[in-house]
Amino acid sequence: MSSLCVSHIVPGNGALEFIDRRLRDNDYRGSWSSQHNRFTMEKVHIILSMLDKYAPNRSLMTIRDTDLSKRPYNHPAEEEYARFCKDAKSEAGIGTQDAMRKNLFPDFHRMGLIVRYDRSKSPTDPFSKQRVKYVSLSEQGQRFVHTETIDEQFYIFSSGVDKLLGGFINILLTLLRDPDYRLKRIELHEFMFFVSAIGTRTSFSVNHDQCVEMIRAYRSLTSTQRRSVIETLAFELKPENFPGEKPAKRDFHNWKNKVEQIYHLLNQTVYFEVRNKNLYLLKDKVRSFSEKVQYFKNHGVERSPGFELHHVVPLGWSESRQQFKLFDNWKNMVYINAFDHATITQNRNRNVLMRAANGDIILSDYSNNSVHLKDGENLLYSVAKQPIMLEYNRRLRESVD
Repeated sequence: MSSLCVSHIVPGNGALEFIDRRLRDNDYRGSWSSQHNRFTMEKVHIILSMLDKYAPNRSLMTIRDTDLSKRPYNHPAEEEYARFCKDAKSEAGIGTQDAMRKNLFPDFHRMGLIVRYDRSKSPTDPFSKQRVKYVSLSEQGQRFVHTETIDEQFYIFSSGVDKLLGGFINILLTLLRDPDYRLKRIELHEFMFFVSAIGTRTSFSVNHDQCVEMIRAYRSLTSTQRRSVIETLAFELKPENFPGEKPAKRDFHNWKNKVEQIYHLLNQTVYFEVRNKNLYLLKDKVRSFSEKVQYFKNHGVERSPGFELHHVVPLGWSESRQQFKLFDNWKNMVYINAFDHATITQNRNRNVLMRAANGDIILSDYSNNSVHLKDGENLLYSVAKQPIMLEYNRRLRESVD
């Protein structure tokens, strides 16, 4: 690894120096995300509608837990699952018994559209590897299947994509909507190298401001220099070029494929469109950062280095236009330091429960993972506005719970 670098292409360029540093980390690809499933919202709707037909009213369906290659027959309790997969494959074009169980269902579970259960019929953790024997639609999945408006369907699907990708919709909305950043687009390799580093549990984790600085440094390169960077990485980052076990290997194609899947999913949300490998904010989402201005005005604070404005209930969780407007409100924001913002991001933005600790604020998830925000230290706000924020948080959580 020590011999691989791209910073020599343009010495002193901070973006290229960052790429070199990132590649020295075995977790260079960043956080986990969907990679192999090129599904569309339409196909997901077809499959989940079929699941609702075979297991109505969120009842549990027994699924097989062994590959067909190892056990080519189905047990009697699995016959319904086999018929479901056959019909889903016929209608959606994807979803063999193995692919449904190993690839599609895990993503749908992480999107919050279904629930998977173990042999004792206890719900499993969507982001942990556990033996699964049953599956059902979730409440969110049922709304997705039965909603009568395509607009709401898109919002529910978009909320699922944000949960699946660990909060990237919120990160991208911040980067593309903040007028101080002046970013109108994010090219695929810019996401791959820099945006995907925001708030990660890695040696190369960055905040929003640092990410924007590196994107600007990368864009300062000529097109020939950027092409040289990509070609060098594509040539050098091949598994066969790295001896040792899998963690020590590097694979440019695999890394890029992961980002292409992310762009494929983001392109189907209500927030973005992808053109020529560039991600753009849809026009109806390009609005002034008036609520950000309102936060600073109401709390009497000014923009400070190392601090970031955070939506407590994430924008990407919106399931309607009305919810998006409710979430995009200064009362649903806290101005916190980049370290704690990263901690919340690493918890997949699940710290949505706000409570008071005298003049401080504590943000927790439903598993008691908490971030303590101390007034004047890692939180800049007006204590006088705390009751308003707490009441607004309670109302917002009631709208999503």
